Amino acid sequence: MIAAWKKRLRTLLERRETVYGVNRRNVELVYAHNRRSDYPTADDKALSKRMLADHGVPVPRTIAICEALYELANVMKRLESEEEFVLKPANSSGGNGIVVVKGRSNCGGWLVSGQRVMRQRDVHKHLADIVYGAFSSDEPDKAIIEERVQFHPLLDALSGGGGDLRVLTLKGRPFKAMLRLPTVASGGRANLHQGAIGVGVDIETGVTGCALMGGKPLEVHPDTGVALCGVQMPSWQQVLETASLAAGAVPLGYLGVDILFSEERGPLVVEVNARPGLEIQNVNGAGIGVALAEYAHG
Repeated sequence: MIAAWKKRLRTLLERRETVYGVNRRNVELVYAHNRRSDYPTADDKALSKRMLADHGVPVPRTIAICEALYELANVMKRLESEEEFVLKPANSSGGNGIVVVKGRSNCGGWLVSGQRVMRQRDVHKHLADIVYGAFSSDEPDKAIIEERVQFHPLLDALSGGGGDLRVLTLKGRPFKAMLRLPTVASGGRANLHQGAIGVGVDIETGVTGCALMGGKPLEVHPDTGVALCGVQMPSWQQVLETASLAAGAVPLGYLGVDILFSEERGPLVVEVNARPGLEIQNVNGAGIGVALAEYAHG
């Protein structure tokens, strides 16, 4: 009994050494490798996207950027010829303010998630809200309008609505990854805190492992019924090369690189994050410390 208790205690202590909390992440990774003066290069999606594109990193096509209210009329005119696009604030977090437009509706507007219709006045108002700072702590912001990426068939089959990949990099080298899949509960968004699914991905092979939704393990997607474990992600070597290229394009040593799987263009970087969250540890069933130890000896 005592021997078993000691073994369990030793296991818990070892796990504690490998799991990172927010404070440890900030001290050992964020503050140690990212200068505060460089945070805007990641926090401002318009700025980081421009830097990524200038360094040859594949990114979704930008349709327009709206930086002021007087630009709204021209932006709306530009959108008249677009059937599918994504609206996003340049400086929001957690997916706030992002709207995915899936096509035209029969009543003159556009269809968004949940078969909801946004008329021209609704899109105009949403763009104005972004510029006013409704999704960026009331600070003036920019609205980015970019193409809606056509997902790789594998991602569509898994979730019925695509998803994205978060790759953690340190000094330009990928060391941990997870797939984020939208659900009906998440409103079609790939945000874990809004009901999306996190799926661990082996950094070496690109094969999926365990999956979590709301902290609970699951084996199949609740909406599609498709198995989530043991799936080979497409173009994995290209994914790792793209993540490394993105990390080298910005002056930040520790990053979360978010990637979409495009059917036509392969991996596309949608944004980078200077303070990536820690749920990736639970999703992979192992702390960041384990991956960093392997990184150090790789």
